[in-house]
Amino acid sequence: MKRKVLIVGITGLIGKKLANALKEKFEVRGLVRNKEQALKNIQGFELYEWSMSEQQLLQMMEDTNVVINLSGKSIAKGRWTKKAKEEIYNSRILTTKKLADLICRSSKKPDLFIVASAVGYYGLDIDKISDEDSPPSNDFLGQVCVDWEKASESVDEVGVRRVNIRISTVLSRDGGALPLLALPFKFFAGTYFGSGKQFLPWIHEKDLINLFEFVIENENVRGPINAVSPQSITMKEFCKTIGKVLNKPCWIRIPEWKAKILFGEMSELLIKGGRVIPKKAQSLGFKFEFENIELALRDLLKS
Repeated sequence: MKRKVLIVGITGLIGKKLANALKEKFEVRGLVRNKEQALKNIQGFELYEWSMSEQQLLQMMEDTNVVINLSGKSIAKGRWTKKAKEEIYNSRILTTKKLADLICRSSKKPDLFIVASAVGYYGLDIDKISDEDSPPSNDFLGQVCVDWEKASESVDEVGVRRVNIRISTVLSRDGGALPLLALPFKFFAGTYFGSGKQFLPWIHEKDLINLFEFVIENENVRGPINAVSPQSITMKEFCKTIGKVLNKPCWIRIPEWKAKILFGEMSELLIKGGRVIPKKAQSLGFKFEFENIELALRDLLKS
């Protein structure tokens, strides 16, 4: 009998890919806000709605072996207004708290609670090298990630294994940062931001999906784990590699001051960035398929 996996955020870019990757080995379900809207984005999976009664939500949880929370408003869409920051925060922390509460109150508990987090936990200091033991940053993203992970901690007290996957920039041809960064190159206007010396922690979508499967199948994985490629590259190196793969020049630099005018506080995602390493994943024996940025980009941009 297949183990049952519940994905919260199943309609997102990673949620859809993860659901389809897991469906051969597991019975995959989704928990969504609006089932009718969700069915426009994903089909072939049983979907539950948050609007169900508390009793129904508890019954759902009691019939689940693995809970994966991928929910959260995108941090890269629009300026970080006060309202946007509240939505970024609440969409992560409140949802995680609710799931943790359901797990704790269910009579038959899941074996595993996986909560997506982000390498923003460590901050954007260009001179910093971070692994899972490094302290958090006290900036906006750092505090969001700290509270996000804390919101899941209550399941520890009831014996449920908990893993917080700190995700870096996910490279995918279907969405996220890569199509946006690659677009100017198609018009011979290859661009990089800031000094270009800031690091851009990244991971190929296939490696991220494989890491989720690795976490599910290896009971010795607990706590935070960085989802980031072993190869650290700068923003300039990344953009120049896009140019190399597409055979287009990368010659336009957008300085920090202009990025701040264009994007406001959100520009920090482009003009700042520290180095993050996958210490735990490698020490536990996880093998990355795409450790080299050129091979990753050729797979995504040329195939």
